[in-house]
Amino acid sequence: MVPIGSMKQFYVNDMEILVVNFNDQIYCLDARCTHAGAPLAEGTLNGWLLTCPWHGSQFNVTNGKVLHGPAEKQLKTYPSIVLDSHVFIDV
Repeated sequence: MVPIGSMKQFYVNDMEILVVNFNDQIYCLDARCTHAGAPLAEGTLNGWLLTCPWHGSQFNVTNGKVLHGPAEKQLKTYPSIVLDSHVFIDV
């Protein structure tokens, strides 16, 4: 399980997925920035605000929306459920 206030990248069916635990809720998103493909797991997480490590784009982890560019395209999000401390992602 991903601890509250943190994020971790996983591979699911050859896809890079970022799993974020914000406020004890799990959110699953594409793990690469939509601007230049930076690995978002190397970025910073401040509450629900995810900042890209390369150019500073900022995303809302609850819905993938861009809050600050240079990224213009939002991150794809994936539905998930948690059962017995395991995260199941619908990709």
